[in-house]
Amino acid sequence: MASLIFPALRPRAGLMLAAWMGVSTIAYAEAPIPPGQALSATPAVDSARAQLVAARRAVISSGLSGKIDTLPFREGDRFKKGDVLVAYDCALNRARLERAVLAESAARKKQAVAEQLEVLKSISRSDVEQARATVAVARAESSAERVLVDRCTITAPFAGRVGETYARAAESVAEGEKLVSIYDDSAFELEAIVPSRWLAWLTPGSPLRITVDETGRTYEAAVSHIAGAVDPVSQSVKIIGRLEDKQSASVDLLPGMSGSVRVDLPGSGAP
Repeated sequence: MASLIFPALRPRAGLMLAAWMGVSTIAYAEAPIPPGQALSATPAVDSARAQLVAARRAVISSGLSGKIDTLPFREGDRFKKGDVLVAYDCALNRARLERAVLAESAARKKQAVAEQLEVLKSISRSDVEQARATVAVARAESSAERVLVDRCTITAPFAGRVGETYARAAESVAEGEKLVSIYDDSAFELEAIVPSRWLAWLTPGSPLRITVDETGRTYEAAVSHIAGAVDPVSQSVKIIGRLEDKQSASVDLLPGMSGSVRVDLPGSGAP
């Protein structure tokens, strides 16, 4: 008996439930999708969050253990290529280099005398070889000391700005310790995590537009690199875009700024 009554009550019960919830009965019914016609997988224009990074950046670490003499640039300061970023107190290193250079010079003079005596048959062959070996050792020692002296100053590999300093003048640092981070402020890139389905049409060279939150301005860019692997959990992939040179050199851009990157799909005709 229940199986005969409840089917007849289901439509009316559905209408009463929809009216009670305040839902339109017109919206309650869904139009069927014609066979063979699928919903679009992507909208005409898609966007994702992105972050600005400098195209060239580096963290300068100490090449030796010692005391910092000068660290002339602070956070935000601009520098030119070849400017001294860090200088150590290397009086001892320079003294050792001078001693090594003098020892090499003395060894070369002894070698010259030994070779002259060899011509006169007044010295043994072993003494001549020993004099030459002494010169080779002295030359190696002076070269090693020269390398240490060269490490006493760290120069900028490119022009740019200081991002952050991790040490101060008069501080003693260990070898390998971070000193300063620098970046090239004339070329910026954007990094974004986008749905992997974009790979169906996104290729290097595809145009991008990023609206930076901090400046409120929109900058033109293009895809330069696409990551070689897709995250299987989030079904996303990392892309890197290069801002146009003129806009990338804008003084109002800083690493770490973020915004929405807008991508026009092929054939969308979006402005």
